[in-house]
Amino acid sequence: MGDFYPQCPKCERPMDRGHVPDLAHGSVLTAGWAPGEPVPRRFVGGIKYDRDEVIPFTAYRCPGCGFVEFYASPA
Repeated sequence: MGDFYPQCPKCERPMDRGHVPDLAHGSVLTAGWAPGEPVPRRFVGGIKYDRDEVIPFTAYRCPGCGFVEFYASPA
């Protein structure tokens, strides 16, 4: 995703690349995509996930209209 800068589908301006911080286990990580439906963890709260299957998000925001679009592409 190094040189990928999509155009905004609403106003056709080039979008700016960014990320979505996510607080997890006392650390700030990059939010990501995981396959399937979320399954609640019964005793400790939150949801079950396989860390190896999570793909970090790259977020793009239009500086003109503010539209945000997410991409989850393996590195």
